Amino acid sequence: MRGTKWLSASIGVILLVCGAAARADLGTAVRAYEKKDFSTAFAEFKALAELGQPDAQLNLAIMYARGEGTPVSMTNAHAWASLAATNGQKRAALLVAQVEHELTPTSLKLSAEIQADYSPARLNARLMPVLLNNREYADRDPVRRIKPFMPSYPLEARNRGVQGQVYVEFKVAPDGHARMPRILMSVPQGTFDEAVRQSVFRSTFLPGRINGRPVATDTATFFTFRVVETSSVDYPDLMRFAKVTRKKAEEGDIGAQTLYGMMLAGLPQFEKPFSEALPWFLKAAQGGSPYSQYQVGTALLHGRGCQCEETKGEIWLEKAAQADQADAQVTLAEYLLKGSPSDESVSGAKIWLDRAARSGNLTAKLYLAALLSTNGSASVRDPAKALSLINDALPTMKDDPTSFEVRAAALAAKGDFAAAVKDEERAVDIATRYGWDLGPLNERLSSYLARKPWEGNLLML
Repeated sequence: MRGTKWLSASIGVILLVCGAAARADLGTAVRAYEKKDFSTAFAEFKALAELGQPDAQLNLAIMYARGEGTPVSMTNAHAWASLAATNGQKRAALLVAQVEHELTPTSLKLSAEIQADYSPARLNARLMPVLLNNREYADRDPVRRIKPFMPSYPLEARNRGVQGQVYVEFKVAPDGHARMPRILMSVPQGTFDEAVRQSVFRSTFLPGRINGRPVATDTATFFTFRVVETSSVDYPDLMRFAKVTRKKAEEGDIGAQTLYGMMLAGLPQFEKPFSEALPWFLKAAQGGSPYSQYQVGTALLHGRGCQCEETKGEIWLEKAAQADQADAQVTLAEYLLKGSPSDESVSGAKIWLDRAARSGNLTAKLYLAALLSTNGSASVRDPAKALSLINDALPTMKDDPTSFEVRAAALAAKGDFAAAVKDEERAVDIATRYGWDLGPLNERLSSYLARKPWEGNLLML
């Protein structure tokens, strides 16, 4: 009876603490529990518990003990509470001690087997990145900024006193210039995007290098826009903001964990490699943040901040993609299209890109339009749909030579070579101003001048 009273009195406190400290799927689970939607809460907690999230593991244990959303099982309650305790949830030891005396030796053995399946060692082998020691990549020298281009403060935002933040990821090509920027966070949404894209395109970088040979490499930058003029107080203000964000992240706030990871990954003032940001993204990913799951998956796929383990990366990306995180869907498609993809891989990539494009993701529209314009299979090509997609994206991406290249490819696939030449020449003109290697663009221009469509992976660097 004493144990039952403890569960009844304490579960609300435990769930309230989790709900105050975290958002995303943990928050969804807490809200479902508070509404007595136990089946939803149980499913949410179980999914996160299996990723090693200690608060979810404890709440799952409590639901097993009380028979909420599942039949009563003290064996499972003991197993998941033990795992939560192992992962640092201090309250979990109370539940372990309470239920342990009710278990038979056989039940304790079953509990140990469950614990073994989801132990830190098993999770490490199945899902967790092996972090690098203070490094960006294991196989290459990282990207370095040579001549950053300072973005202009949008006049309307300045006049209205609007301030904000933008986090952007992009590839630095072997020629030292940026390609295909993805704006992953923009607050207020859309206000500073154009300024950031201009900064990225007009900056010059030392590209990543493997044995001295330049290679296309992913990197990121975190921009802060403040109405006050730049002064010596900016850096201390930034450090204070970072300190507050880190404190919230340490308390379990998933949003703060994600934001702090962005700051470490993208603020040049910090001079931190991605291996420092990745643990914060991982915490948020275990808490159910699809965006952070995308970050962890991408890191594993490319070996950024951790050892390259593509199988683990695909698992995290799949979790994020199934939650409709569009950047994860695009990254999975990009991965499937590498090299000489099979028909099955192309079909899978097309499905993911179509799903992301329907959500309005500009990068997905660009990739899907490129695929539908330049794929060698007649069953895949659809220049009319490609034109519709790229025309939707172009007003926002008019500063990107690649967008005009994609439209040129779609026009050529449709047989309108005069228009294709015009768009390709515009792409060459913009790329010339940015300092890009013009070889691939001129190759495509020659093809259109000869009235031939171009086939291949237009977006592969």
